[in-house]
Amino acid sequence: MTRKLLPLIMAAFVTTASFITAPTFQTKLLEFKATSRSGMVGLTWKTEYEENLRQFEVEWSRDGKNYQSAGFVPATNSINGNIYSFEHRISYASEAFYRLKIMDITGHWQYSDPIIVPVEKTARLFVYPSVITTRMITIIVNDPFNSMQIVSTNGTVMMKQNLSGKTGRMDIPLSPTVASGIYIVQLQNQTEMITQKIMVQQQ
Repeated sequence: MTRKLLPLIMAAFVTTASFITAPTFQTKLLEFKATSRSGMVGLTWKTEYEENLRQFEVEWSRDGKNYQSAGFVPATNSINGNIYSFEHRISYASEAFYRLKIMDITGHWQYSDPIIVPVEKTARLFVYPSVITTRMITIIVNDPFNSMQIVSTNGTVMMKQNLSGKTGRMDIPLSPTVASGIYIVQLQNQTEMITQKIMVQQQ
């Protein structure tokens, strides 16, 4: 007898959901949870039974509309179900949305409803090292920012740099106006500004 897919039951940070049944899908998702600590989101989900499943794809979003893949977890196809876990590092966000894309062996797939996770952020360190002795500032970011400013402790802007939404590592020569001292580096895009304190030392 073919079992019909029953409603998804959620726990903390979880909302109820139901799946659209597909001919080859034989599974029941009991639970989908997420917790956050120091910029790492831990996801767990539990199935009651499984058959003809290939994998779970974890998708995440900052706005609940535009999702991207965070990774894959193979299905065990256990008749008694299984408990799965997945970790995802995230930064520069106050909350994140997650959903499961469940795929069967024929390539059919269906989504769970999303869950919303308040993100416990890590310190936003993006200048490495923070003590600069080479007249070169190195910035490493995973998210796009439009501009960088170096501001003195009295609020004077000592240097500006257009970042053009680039990500990854950027090595930027310091302006001659940036002498030895303590400064604040500011990165800004359309929605937020992040800052970090640095020390410039002349060699």
